[in-house]
Amino acid sequence: MSQRTKGILTFVGLVSLLIYSFYASAGPPNVKMLKNTKYTIGEVRYEYYNNKNGLGFDIEFYNNYDRIRAHRNGEFIFGRKYLVAYDSTNSKNGYIILDKYDITDSLSKYNIHEEGGYYKKSWSLEKIPFQYNKSDIEHDVKMAVINW
Repeated sequence: MSQRTKGILTFVGLVSLLIYSFYASAGPPNVKMLKNTKYTIGEVRYEYYNNKNGLGFDIEFYNNYDRIRAHRNGEFIFGRKYLVAYDSTNSKNGYIILDKYDITDSLSKYNIHEEGGYYKKSWSLEKIPFQYNKSDIEHDVKMAVINW
């Protein structure tokens, strides 16, 4: 095998691994995520139209150190920020974008700012700074997992 062929195969392998890790970085919510749930800020970055499912959105958030881009249908507003629940120990166990909890207007009130163009803060349920009933949030996450 020539040096050039080895280089091309190495390049293709690295690109494939990169693509796999991007798409495999977060899965649909499952019961395992309830053990290690953390919360962060998801931002509606793009909206798209899918004839089959109607209007949908691309929402980006940080899961520990990984930036996640999720496609979701729902009651989202372009440019707004929403609370996201995710498994803090294994992103393959899933995430849930909670469209009921628009936190856009609360970010400046609680002095939460972007870092490098994204919101990278995360909290346990008890430490979420926003003025929502924590038991309502917990219930909504459990129901989303069950109904997925």
